[in-house]
Amino acid sequence: MRLPPLRWLFLPILLVPLAWLLFTGLGRDPREIPSPLVGKPLPELVGTTLDGDAFSSASLLGMPLIVNVWASWCVPCVEEHPVLIDAATTHAGELAVLGVLYQDTTDAARGFLTRYGDGGWPTLLDPSGRLAVELGVTGPPETFFVNADGIVVARQIGPLTFASMAGYLADLGLSE
Repeated sequence: MRLPPLRWLFLPILLVPLAWLLFTGLGRDPREIPSPLVGKPLPELVGTTLDGDAFSSASLLGMPLIVNVWASWCVPCVEEHPVLIDAATTHAGELAVLGVLYQDTTDAARGFLTRYGDGGWPTLLDPSGRLAVELGVTGPPETFFVNADGIVVARQIGPLTFASMAGYLADLGLSE
């Protein structure tokens, strides 16, 4: 009885892991970047607001919260701004919104809010990007949805749409 050559044993050893990598890799959305914050408490965001006041995100605990990282130079931020204003207006008193101004100037941010509307929520200044690093932000716009217990339930990279906002609000227990 003749045994098969050893080279045939190497073929499955090489092909099985390669097939597994392709199988698992092709099933993922390459645009989806997992967030270590989802399912965990939102870190306390402390700083100075656009109005010059000291602020802590801890003051917003107890109701669902949207944390939106934005910049005046961010074109997709212009697209999503009406979505944020609509959510804040529709759910006034039952939803808090917090802006984080990412690596931008106060003058430019004020100009943005004058042009596109000021939703009335506080905006923390983040000229160095320190707060964005704490949140794991890749760049604006990026939005975090936090439940009333302070747990991050979802993260949206890129501009919000009315449809995506409706889904996230439902996740927070809010409906239209």
